[in-house]
Amino acid sequence: MTDLFNKDLVFVSNAESKDELFKEIYDILRDKDLVKDNFYEMIVERENNYPTGLDMSVVNENLSNIAIPHTEPSTVNVTKIIPVKLINKLEFANMIDPDRKIEVDFAFIILNNNGGDQTNILSSIMDFVTQTDDIQAMFDSTDSDYIYNFIEKYFNK
Repeated sequence: MTDLFNKDLVFVSNAESKDELFKEIYDILRDKDLVKDNFYEMIVERENNYPTGLDMSVVNENLSNIAIPHTEPSTVNVTKIIPVKLINKLEFANMIDPDRKIEVDFAFIILNNNGGDQTNILSSIMDFVTQTDDIQAMFDSTDSDYIYNFIEKYFNK
């Protein structure tokens, strides 16, 4: 499953809001023809209706919170996971308790043009973040090469 990641699709973002983050990533992915024109609108809408913030303190109180934004297969052209280190913590609604907001500083944006794989991709991300020793080092890094190499070494191992 490591073909889900590309070295040139690992980002460090200075976005100051979820919408700014989604627009920034959309612009890059659209330029690469990885997403369709409606991707930005649909990921914002889906995030508002079905929040993707995950409170990682239930796994380990020292872990950074993450978000796993995604949208419908019809809005993307490939199946990839886009890791994004957030320089500024961004507020996401909690997936489990949508009325509760959490501060997130790492996102895994899922592009999935094959809807049937969604559960497997989500499960693989959760296994990676909950079972990888020193995952916090990756969450803390602002070096996209380090992040990519960490993922290559540990994702699905």
